Amino acid sequence: MEFVIKQIMPAPCERVFYAWSDPQVMAKWFFAEMGWSARVRNDFRVGGTYQLDMLDQGLTMFSAHGEYREIVPLIKLVFTWNSPSVQNTLVIVELRDLGESTELTLTHQLLPDAEHVTQNAGGWKACVDNLLRYLSGGD
Repeated sequence: MEFVIKQIMPAPCERVFYAWSDPQVMAKWFFAEMGWSARVRNDFRVGGTYQLDMLDQGLTMFSAHGEYREIVPLIKLVFTWNSPSVQNTLVIVELRDLGESTELTLTHQLLPDAEHVTQNAGGWKACVDNLLRYLSGGD
């Protein structure tokens, strides 16, 4: 099963792509709830891996990791997503240049059932909202 999230980002493709590739920038938005924080390790290359540790306000950690399968600069990222609840799923991030803004399409594939679709879609929606806030100049 899969889901798709589309969002117009208030930044050119270069800035949106950079926000997905630089671990220091990723740590500023890549978490599921307001008030959380993130630690990111990222070997940004095809075959490289990433480790994402999201910390809630009580410092409970939610971790995800995976491998980059495809990187097309300014256009597309494909990476595996593994967490305590799902293994060997696939995330595709596609960027469409709209000039001063970018259409972001995030597709999460290979989820085992509707419950996992709902859980993961909620988390990804929060992350995309955080990215939107970050690119808009918010904290």
